[in-house]
Amino acid sequence: MIPLKLTDENGTTFGVERVKNRQRVSTKEYFLEIVEGNIPDHNFIAKFGHDATTTTSTIEVWDGSIAYPYATSEETLYLSSTVEADNQSYEIQGLDGDWNPQTAVVTAAGPTGQDSVALPGTWIRVFRIKNVGSTDNAGTIYVSTDADTSDTAGVPATPATQTRAQVSVGFNQTLMAIWAVPRNNTAYLTSMYASSADPTPGGSPLRSDIGLWVRPFGGVFQIKKLFSIETGSTTQVFYDFPLRIEAKSDVRITSISNATAKVSAGFDAWYEKD
Repeated sequence: MIPLKLTDENGTTFGVERVKNRQRVSTKEYFLEIVEGNIPDHNFIAKFGHDATTTTSTIEVWDGSIAYPYATSEETLYLSSTVEADNQSYEIQGLDGDWNPQTAVVTAAGPTGQDSVALPGTWIRVFRIKNVGSTDNAGTIYVSTDADTSDTAGVPATPATQTRAQVSVGFNQTLMAIWAVPRNNTAYLTSMYASSADPTPGGSPLRSDIGLWVRPFGGVFQIKKLFSIETGSTTQVFYDFPLRIEAKSDVRITSISNATAKVSAGFDAWYEKD
């Protein structure tokens, strides 16, 4: 067999690139190739969050319903539940102390599911928990810095500073429009959305200001998109030119409302090794 070679405009000969023994030419959508795992060192992320009680303070859209307490250094984390029966397995996704992708499956064990169970390794970010057990979680699942939640029935002693992620009853997965780009990767955000609802219909019209923010490593959060939505409406934003986000940057969507509102929001991106 004669190897196939091509020559560029400078007279340099090169081989035809192959991916998984296939020529690196595709008629499929680029994003579909990423999802199917056909492009090495490319991954995708779909982040979605919900806050049932957004108020007049600007906070991240997540099920914690408080200003998100970012870790400032790597830390040991623990998993617990507010209900003893939740002694099954949960998958935690995030970044380790060196900002590399990290996944762990932890069983809420101990004498009861309310006891803290240490996650392996150290963590700088947690952006997803999934119930991978066989039954719905009956209580709220927490990943936090609290090593002894048995004293507080599975709830971190100070949720506002110790909670890193939580799974609310009825969802079996976190709802948090929060993410961070792994080290040695560049992310490209392609779209985002937000919707709003009135928890007590019939009142005055509600308005929520939605913000997309990026915090470069070592810097401060910078606004990248800002728009307003009213009760019952949904806004989607598609980038003709994806928003480039550098390694170890934090990405979040926030909401501030003129009265208590329910807000859902999320974004899609792919990321690739540099």
